Amino acid sequence: MTQAVPGGLDGVSCILFDLDGTLADTIDLIIHCFRETLRILGLPPRSDAQILSEIGRPLHQQTRDIDPERAEEIFALYQRLYAESHDEMVREFPGVREALDELTRRGYRMGVVTSKRSASAGPDLEFFRLERFFEVVITADDTSRHKPDPEPVLEALRRLEARPAQATFIGDSPHDMRSAHAAGVLAGAAAWGPFPLEVLRAEEPDYWIEEPPDLLSFFPGVTD
Repeated sequence: MTQAVPGGLDGVSCILFDLDGTLADTIDLIIHCFRETLRILGLPPRSDAQILSEIGRPLHQQTRDIDPERAEEIFALYQRLYAESHDEMVREFPGVREALDELTRRGYRMGVVTSKRSASAGPDLEFFRLERFFEVVITADDTSRHKPDPEPVLEALRRLEARPAQATFIGDSPHDMRSAHAAGVLAGAAAWGPFPLEVLRAEEPDYWIEEPPDLLSFFPGVTD
């Protein structure tokens, strides 16, 4: 899957990242919490593939889709289970922290664009000791529309005072690719995430990154 680095990345000085499945391996935890939430509340089960396909959409939207009348109950139980099992179930993606540290040294400004609420995103970044790398963290609390809409990416650029041509958004889901393209920024596909590669290929990402350390090959340093 190796491909040439797109020339458009030469002018990039701002790198935006998705959180779940891109910066942090929280996927097993998310699937576990959905399974348990539906089981405890006596709601119809969902397959792992169904749960996975929704990752990247805000939780409050997903709970309304499951049962509008019980959405708050579903949301509250999921959040409790997530907090209880978080530390024992989440995992680091090897090389993420080291790559972010070097990208910072090379002069890149970075941000997170996630569909999580700040109450979940903040603790995740702190747990993985990643918060210091990011100037902005855009969560579901910050915009009225969410991925795959471009608004979260555009809000990150607004806070960074950057133009779309100066930025790229790297994620692991179709929602990330669509949000990036709709915002007019280059979309980078994180191949180490949980989505099948053919699902991401259908979104026509502008470039692929095989493993976190490969980020350094795509971003050699900010040029004036």
